[in-house]
Amino acid sequence: MAVTVSDLLSVLRVREGQRHVFSGESLVDGVRRIYGGQLLAQSIMAMGRTVRDAHGLHSMQGYFVHPGDVTKPLRFDVEPVRDGRSFSTRRVVVTQAARVVFMGAASFQAAEGCHERLPATPDVPPPDHMPAEAEFFAREAHLLERRRSHVSTIMQLFERRSEMWRPWLDPGVTAPVNGLWCRLREPCGDDPLLCHAVLAYACDLDLMTTAMRPRGHGTMDRRTRSASLDHAMWFHAPVRPDAWFYYDMTGPCASNNRGLGAGALYQDGRRVGTAMQEGLMRVIEDEAQ
Repeated sequence: MAVTVSDLLSVLRVREGQRHVFSGESLVDGVRRIYGGQLLAQSIMAMGRTVRDAHGLHSMQGYFVHPGDVTKPLRFDVEPVRDGRSFSTRRVVVTQAARVVFMGAASFQAAEGCHERLPATPDVPPPDHMPAEAEFFAREAHLLERRRSHVSTIMQLFERRSEMWRPWLDPGVTAPVNGLWCRLREPCGDDPLLCHAVLAYACDLDLMTTAMRPRGHGTMDRRTRSASLDHAMWFHAPVRPDAWFYYDMTGPCASNNRGLGAGALYQDGRRVGTAMQEGLMRVIEDEAQ
């Protein structure tokens, strides 16, 4: 099912009904379960809409509690925890029909100080020297019809290039290392809050799969069941998700069917963000033993 950047931006702009209570819908892309990055991005927008303009988002974290249903409306209840001169703190609980699907928190800060130390972009080839996602997976494109996946939506919304693509089926055991160039296919404007929300949307997909690479299962492997458990991000500098940024990922550790993914985001030669996520992967064969 085709989705556009306009569809994404419309979904992310949640609507305030009562004070500090927002409503939203989901992208309908053929997958019944809500994509976790959507909940991250919408929560950022809801919490950010309740703070003063001078306070910019610098960190957020959250937990995916229950699978969300794309056919049902979302309610975002934002709690103002603190409104200080320098910092504002918010909590959010996202529900569908009174069932909690996500809960999170975010911190916002007024700009201050002049000291800045941001690591440089890793020494990797530019995006036009790396294989495009659609080109690499052309031989497996039929799998997107057989097993509905949010991968299809990401491919429609973002242009992505990497030297580390691996097949969706039977990729084999590889190191928990990944890296890709990414940019939104159409402009999204210069609203800092929306730009950070779009960045969070893009960053949800690959962290868990990177951490699980040593297990040897591909994204479309029917023997696996996976889900994001939690997600945290830190925003170090302004970013434009409609311009190329590099996402450098590793999977530091795994245990109890959980894998931890860590990602660093770079744009214009410097680090602009950090993301971490823990995800769950169960293998049906393992469960039967």
